[in-house]
Amino acid sequence: MRRLFLHINVSLDGYVADPAGDIDWRFADKEFQDHIDALLESIDGMVFGRTAFEQLAAYWPTAGEEVSATQRRRMHELPKYVLSRTFPRTGWHNSHPLGDDPARLLGDLKRQDGRDLALFAGGRAATSAVRLGVLDQLRLVVNPVLLGGGTPLFDGTYPKADLRLTDTRRFASGALLLTYDVAAPGTPVR
Repeated sequence: MRRLFLHINVSLDGYVADPAGDIDWRFADKEFQDHIDALLESIDGMVFGRTAFEQLAAYWPTAGEEVSATQRRRMHELPKYVLSRTFPRTGWHNSHPLGDDPARLLGDLKRQDGRDLALFAGGRAATSAVRLGVLDQLRLVVNPVLLGGGTPLFDGTYPKADLRLTDTRRFASGALLLTYDVAAPGTPVR
């Protein structure tokens, strides 16, 4: 059975975008790019919120030498699933809407054989995934910056979820990758 994990950059004060909606405060050195290459090679699909999907669909089909060959290839070939009832029409290869019952469709995808699925999203989609109870793991890249406002990682209401820290990685930039497993409802965290 595959897992669905959230992989997202966040500021130390809990924001995924600054007050202007920009994400250029995130670091993107060679070490981190190598991490992203390895991550993309390790998964069998990507899940996006509608907004992130639209932004990425405008960029990746024509991405050039500014990104690695691994990223260009994997962003093209991997299946892309969109958390949206209204599917944005793009020419981005292998894209699929999750429609009116994303929890059921994501559950079906997770029950298939294969490698894990990654949710690359913004705050609204991350909150929706927590609310739907479909996340198995959170991989938070905590960047050494205080933004003082912006788009919070989680916004709105969602059920309590117990987490267990399973791994940490420190990047030379000072960012930390914190990996948390999500306990099934009613399961104590050990």
